[in-house]
Amino acid sequence: MCIPRRMHRSSAYQKLTKKSVTVLFDFLYRCQWQLSPAKAGRSKEWSIINNGELIFTYTEAKDRFGIAKSTFRNCIDQLVKFGFIDIAHAGGGMMKDFSKYSISERWREYGKNEFIEKYRQKDTRKLGFQTGDKWEKQTGRKRKTKSKVGITDDTKSSITNNTRDREMPVTPSIVHATLKTDPNYYIQKGLEVLEAMHLPSITNDTIL
Repeated sequence: MCIPRRMHRSSAYQKLTKKSVTVLFDFLYRCQWQLSPAKAGRSKEWSIINNGELIFTYTEAKDRFGIAKSTFRNCIDQLVKFGFIDIAHAGGGMMKDFSKYSISERWREYGKNEFIEKYRQKDTRKLGFQTGDKWEKQTGRKRKTKSKVGITDDTKSSITNNTRDREMPVTPSIVHATLKTDPNYYIQKGLEVLEAMHLPSITNDTIL
């Protein structure tokens, strides 16, 4: 990781929070440096070969460093505002299109008229959940066709259709048996039970 000698002494660096410094150092750690060939009248210089391709996601910040989403967003805002990083590409997280960053040296001119002020632009592309064919137009992909077999269809076919088209089977029950059986049958059965229990004999004449 390469840290410019003047950076930690600059007025821009002094305005960073501790979390922002942690995020900045991790951005610098992701840089790949290469020694450039010497030019006429100049010595060799180190340059970042993956500048503009640096990726540091909100999920990684939370899982590795315990930085909440809102805190990480504030860190990015600070680093952009004071000239330490630039947003090379603003991605959309739901489409796995991650934002890409580049290391900037605008901090060297912070507090001077030459300083170029930049801010993180708010995402107005509305890349979240979209109804209809809006999502397909934005992503260039087709939605998966939903299966037509489900609880709703099963319910309609098994309850509504069956009930409408077929008669309910008649199940023998006490109610049906009572309606179709002579009441004297139950009286006789009751007498047999009483007699079995050695109770005084009761005749049909007595009951009636």
